[in-house]
Formats: sequence, structure tokens, C-alpha cells
Amino acid sequence: MALVIGTAIIAVFALPDPAGAQEGEESPSRTVRVATKELEPFVIIDDSAPDGLRGFSIDIWNEIADRLGFQTEWVELATVGEIVESARAGETDAAIAGISMTPDREVVIDFTHPYFDSGLQIVTRSGQDASVFSIIGGVITSGTFLIPLAGLLAMIAVISHLVWWGERKHNPDFPRSYREGIGEALWWSSVSVVTGGEAVKDIRRPLSRLMALLWMVVGLFLIAFVTAQAASSLTVSRLEGGIEGLDDLAGESVVTVEGTVAEAFLRAQNIPTNLVADIDAALAAVDSGTFDAAVYDAPVLAYRAGTDYLGQLELAGPVFAPDPYSIALTQGSELREPINEVILELSRDGTLDLLHEKWFRSRR
Repeated sequence: MALVIGTAIIAVFALPDPAGAQEGEESPSRTVRVATKELEPFVIIDDSAPDGLRGFSIDIWNEIADRLGFQTEWVELATVGEIVESARAGETDAAIAGISMTPDREVVIDFTHPYFDSGLQIVTRSGQDASVFSIIGGVITSGTFLIPLAGLLAMIAVISHLVWWGERKHNPDFPRSYREGIGEALWWSSVSVVTGGEAVKDIRRPLSRLMALLWMVVGLFLIAFVTAQAASSLTVSRLEGGIEGLDDLAGESVVTVEGTVAEAFLRAQNIPTNLVADIDAALAAVDSGTFDAAVYDAPVLAYRAGTDYLGQLELAGPVFAPDPYSIALTQGSELREPINEVILELSRDGTLDLLHEKWFRSRR
């Protein structure tokens, strides 16, 4: 019995002490898979940066990871839809870039507290006031000019036929053959209405002269009316030529990125919209003149217009459709509360303000 008790005591003291094994050692940190996509200035691909990424959202996540002791495994995807789907399917633990909090997304994923207040804005070419030639082109193809002009031409044709019919047998200036005679009559009628007189040909028949006199009076009125319409259209084109806000998009060619909050908003406003794959394509299309304006997330447009398109593109009008950005998580994720606590800390201790100043008050 003594032998058995002694052996048991030795075995107990020979077991490793769990506390002792951890003494002086750090507990292993959790690795969190985070999906993201390039979206300047929130996520910028930069091989010289740690993990090859930098930007406002990257800095936000790195602060969260540092305070919670996470190791981050970044997963780069192509679109916001793809990174949200990766979080929904559990392929990644979280997703961050410029993810808008929408009711449709809330159905399939969880959101943390927002960390950025965004919205939509319009970008156009700088100095978009149209040239004189383009304004004139728009005026002469507008209904306010074409309808009176068509009436004037119709009257010229009618008067030409009446004068030729009355003069063809008595006046050699208006040959009897229809082709030659109408040609001369059209020339007389056109010059008469423009100059206000019949200097080019003599009218001999009394009835034709009476018609010519009436035509000069009516012609002067028609010319004055057409001129007034053209001048009015030119003035309106000058005053309304620019895009200064959402209300000015009617009748303009608009482009945005497919599958985004901007697309959904424009559809809801019944604004015809052209879709492209990414913001680079949208901005390039506006810069080249393919489209008049692009609608997209305001901070992205502000950053890109002030860097890659400095002096070429400009923001038009105020921010509209408020749109907070958040971190997307798999539904029921245990990360939600810890991350929410850190986001509140970042807001209270001024870190969020410092990062905002870093990325949005200065040009990178």
C-alpha cells in the first residue's frame, strides 16, 4: 500500500503545471480572414505597404485588430458584392472597404457600428459650359427652332408655287417648265423674305404683286420670329448648360457602377443610367465626354477628382442620399460586439478624426 501511495504522489508532482507552461508566454492570437477590394482612398493597393494595402478602411481595421489582438489574413476580391457575399457565406470572417449599410444586405449579413458617413455625389468635366459651336448645334436641332423654321420653309414653298403659277405665261423670268420655273420662284421667294424686297426679279401680274407684297410683310414677321426663337434658345442654353445638382441630371447621359447603392438610387429616381464595371471606367467615360456625369460615393469621387483627374473633373452640387459605411460580418458573428466596442473607442479617443484628417483633408 505504501508503495502504491508513493507512486501516485510522484506521478502527480511529475505532471506539467498548466499555469507554469504558460508563464512568460503570450496566448496565441486569433487569425481573422477579412475580405476587401480596391476603392481609393478606403483601400489602396500598394506593394510597399504592409500586406500590400493601405487606405482609410485599412487603417480602421488595423486599429481594431491591434486592440483586439487579431492577426489579419486579407482576401482581395473584385467587387463590393463579392466581398459581402464572402462574409455571408462564411468564406471570410469580415469584409471592409466602402460597404454601405442597406436593408437588403442586412437580411443576409450583420453590420457593425458605422465608421464613416458617406453619401452620393455627381462628378462632371471641369468647365462643362458648352462651347459656342455646341450650343448653336443644340439650338438648331431643338424643337423651338426647327418648328418655326419648318413653317417658314413651307410658306416659301407655297408662295413660290403661287407666284410661278401666276407669272409663268406672262413673265420670262419664270419659265413655263415646272423644274426651271419653280427653281426661279423659290429663289425669288427666299431672297424676298430675307431682304424684305423683290430686287432679284420683276413681278408683272397685279395679283402676283399683291401676293408678293403680302409675302414681304409676312416674311418679315416670320424671320423676326425665327430669330427671336434662336436667341431665346441660346440664352436658355447658356443659363442651363451646367449640371449643378440632382435635378439637372434629367436629359443628361449619366453613368454609375453596376450593383452599387448609386445604381439603386438612380433607378428609384427614374433617371436613365448607363452601367460600367468599376469607378475607373465611369470616371474615364466622363473625362472622355462619353457621358455627361457620373454618380457614385462622394468621398471616392472627391479623392479621385482631386488626384487622378485634378483639373479635369469636378464635383457638382451637394452630397445627397446619406450612406454610412460599416464592416460586414457573417450573421451571428461573435466578432460583432468586440468590434463595436473598439469602433466606439476609436470615436471617443479621437482616432477616427485623425484618420479622417489623414485621408480626406489632404491629398495623398
